[in-house]
Amino acid sequence: MIEKLRNINLKKYSVSFIKGLIVETLCVAVVIYFLRMVLDIIGDSPYGINRHEIIRMYWMSAPVIFVYLILRLINFRVLFSLYVIALVSAIISFISMTKISLTDEPLSFNDIVAGSNVSLASKYLSAGNIMLCVGAILAGLLLFFLDRKFKIHKSNKLAVILFLALTTPMAFSPYSNAIASLPDWVKENANRLTNQYDINYFSWDWPGNVKRHGLPMHLIQTSIRRSVPDLKQDEIKEYLSLRATYAKSEPRNKTVIFVLCESCWYDDNNFKELYQPLMDNGFTAMRATSPHYGAGTANIEFEMLTGLPSTTQHLSGIIYQEYVDIFKDNAESFASALKRKNYYAFAAHNNSRAFWRRSDVYRKFGFDEFVDFTQMGDLPAEYGRNKKPWQWQPDDFLLYRAALKELHEKKGKPIFMNLITMSTHGPFPYLDDSGETVYKHEVAESISRLTDFAQQVQAIDKDAVIIVYGDHKPALNKYFYEHNVIPHNLFSTTGNKDEDFTFKLNATPLELGDVPVFVKSSDQNAVAKFVQDANKKPYFCVAALADKYFINSGMFSVNYTQQHGCQDPLYSDYSGYVNLINSVPSWVYSVSLFENVTE
Repeated sequence: MIEKLRNINLKKYSVSFIKGLIVETLCVAVVIYFLRMVLDIIGDSPYGINRHEIIRMYWMSAPVIFVYLILRLINFRVLFSLYVIALVSAIISFISMTKISLTDEPLSFNDIVAGSNVSLASKYLSAGNIMLCVGAILAGLLLFFLDRKFKIHKSNKLAVILFLALTTPMAFSPYSNAIASLPDWVKENANRLTNQYDINYFSWDWPGNVKRHGLPMHLIQTSIRRSVPDLKQDEIKEYLSLRATYAKSEPRNKTVIFVLCESCWYDDNNFKELYQPLMDNGFTAMRATSPHYGAGTANIEFEMLTGLPSTTQHLSGIIYQEYVDIFKDNAESFASALKRKNYYAFAAHNNSRAFWRRSDVYRKFGFDEFVDFTQMGDLPAEYGRNKKPWQWQPDDFLLYRAALKELHEKKGKPIFMNLITMSTHGPFPYLDDSGETVYKHEVAESISRLTDFAQQVQAIDKDAVIIVYGDHKPALNKYFYEHNVIPHNLFSTTGNKDEDFTFKLNATPLELGDVPVFVKSSDQNAVAKFVQDANKKPYFCVAALADKYFINSGMFSVNYTQQHGCQDPLYSDYSGYVNLINSVPSWVYSVSLFENVTE
């Protein structure tokens, strides 16, 4: 009899489980349909309708599905759970569209959680919006009570848990690299799957990220950003005390030019001859350690402009993109520091001013002027007619012409220039090789433009300081593999195209980040000391030591890092590198970038 009852109960539970599985499957399908077809907030579908795209669609919807399943797990009934999901999704979609119309940027996670945004958002609420929200909430409460009264399908816990087991890793997949305790094999497989299903975060292009991967996934991806460091009273006292001890003196040179050389790299066995014209024209070469490989230009530029590490325990992501909205006005940079000493701060980039939100960053960093590609005029015909079909990048000639125009107009007044090149930007198509033919052609052309520029600068100011720095290695993955530039044991996957190659997660900047720096100055003694002290160090130290020997800006951060690690002998291993980066405390970031501190 007992066995018979058990069988009956098991049969009932099995029927309940199957029924629950069917109901939750249908409801999840409704959620995806609503997000895709009604709100259109879960990204585009460039791959057609197939198994790959169905999985991708589910993945992009996973953050919302996760919330729905949690509601079901805590015993909210079907209709009410779906209503809550629809209401919240619609509100968030409306807010994001409103923000895009006002700022050209979509909603981010910080917009939702930052209390400082509440008062700003309230200014855009109309009486109609408020009434609509109140009506929607009242309708939700009515539905809640009706749902409970008519007992419309209570959840089957096992069915919900199975869905959660599938959905949770997808919903929070952006955190796979952020959780230190996860095994490397888990992280590498998570990275492989996000590549396979095209869920990778477009950190450089938030509108494009929402369009491609959807607003729900975008909110999860932007939630990884570390919060702005708090500033304590004792840290303010330490800052004020140290600031008083740093020497106050006049700048050393009236013309200081930083040139970020996009993807510029060589070693003794590869591409060295391409950079020889710089040495022939008085540049001295050294090496630096970039925090990134193949990308991350904005973070390297950040280090050179602020003298602060970009890959730190205090900030995260692409700093320009993630933190620009909360940078203080006149944040500490070479531009703002030298501007206080009557320099003119000029920036130029032969690309769109919106890229990496540089127009906003430069304004907050104190630049007087930013010239982008749209303001540089046309390329002379004699340069244009020699272009190859695969040269899509704007010519660096335009960049240097704009800079020289500014130099002439300032007529010898002190000036700081920050120039970002573009004509060596990847990708590098294969011409029966592994991309090296295209790379060589583009570098040779770019270095020719740079050499001409340096000569003309020196004719204007013979004591001008020019520091040219390669931001990162070019992503010539297949070439580097074939020519043993990067050890084979650092690759987790290889293939026939650059995009087939991925690195193991334990590959470090000491193994991937070696890049060249070139410096030109009439003060050869300063050049020798700079190269001796800065060689092979991270870029924030390169900036700090450039300030010591060539600039003397008075910027707090570079004075701090000079005294706290950057002048020390070079570390001997990766732990020493990490210790140097983490030697900069959080309060230095706070006073430099976020908080206005007065006596």
